[in-house]
Amino acid sequence: MAEVTISYAPRNNGWTSFHSYIPEWMIGMNSFFYTFYQGNMWKHYNNATRNNYYGSQYTSKITPIINDDPTTNKMFKTLALDGNDAWDATITTNQSTGFMDSTYFELKEGDYYTYIRRVAGNTDLDLMSAQGIGEVTTVTGTSPGSIDFTFAFDIGSIVSVGDVLYRDNAGIQLIGTITALTSTVVTVAVTSITPVAGNFILYIKNAEAESYGARGYYMEVLLENASTSEVELFTVSSEVFKSFP
Repeated sequence: MAEVTISYAPRNNGWTSFHSYIPEWMIGMNSFFYTFYQGNMWKHYNNATRNNYYGSQYTSKITPIINDDPTTNKMFKTLALDGNDAWDATITTNQSTGFMDSTYFELKEGDYYTYIRRVAGNTDLDLMSAQGIGEVTTVTGTSPGSIDFTFAFDIGSIVSVGDVLYRDNAGIQLIGTITALTSTVVTVAVTSITPVAGNFILYIKNAEAESYGARGYYMEVLLENASTSEVELFTVSSEVFKSFP
C-alpha cells in the first residue's frame, strides 16, 4: 500500500479518512490547519478548489460495504447515492465485479440511481447470461471472416446481435461476435477459430447492456469523484434480494 496521511476525529473517537498528500509537518493554530511541504507552508480549507494539495489534483474515494444478512447469497440489482452528485462506481462481490460510470446514474426523487452493470468484456461462462444454443449442423465460411452457423431447430429469441459465441471442443473456445441472425442461422465475425459441424455452441450476453446485477454474500462499492467543487454524499444503498441458483 502506498504511503497515506490518516486523519483522526476526536468527536468520532476514531480514524476517519486517508489522504494522498504527504506533508513534512502539520500543525493546528488559531482554528486553522497548516502543513509544510518542500519548505513551504500551506493553509488548508482556504480555497474553493477541492482535492488540490501542493498544486496536485486528487480524486475523492469512498469504499462502503453492503453486507446485510452476511450468510445469505444475494443478488444486488441497483445502486443509489443520496447526495448532490453522481460518482463513478466499481463494485466487487465474492463472485463478480461491475462498473457504473457516473453518467449511468439518473436523478430520481433526490437520489442518483442506476442498475448494476458488469465490467465490459466479462466472459465468465458461469454467469446467468451465458447459455447454450446446441449443436451446429452446418458451418459455411472460413476464418478470418464472416461465418454462418446453421442449426436444425428454431433458436428463438434467446440470442441477439452483439452476443459473443463460444464452442465446447475439449474446452471452451471463443469464436466471435454475432453480427446477424435468423430463426436458424447465426452469422459471426470470426478471427481465428473455425468450428465444424457437430460442435456444441454457447453464447454470452453483452456484459454491460444485459447485466443481471451482481451476485454474492456482500458487495464492496468503490466510489470515485474527481470534482474540484464541494460534493456531499450522505448514504449509499442497493436493492437486494435473496439469490436462488
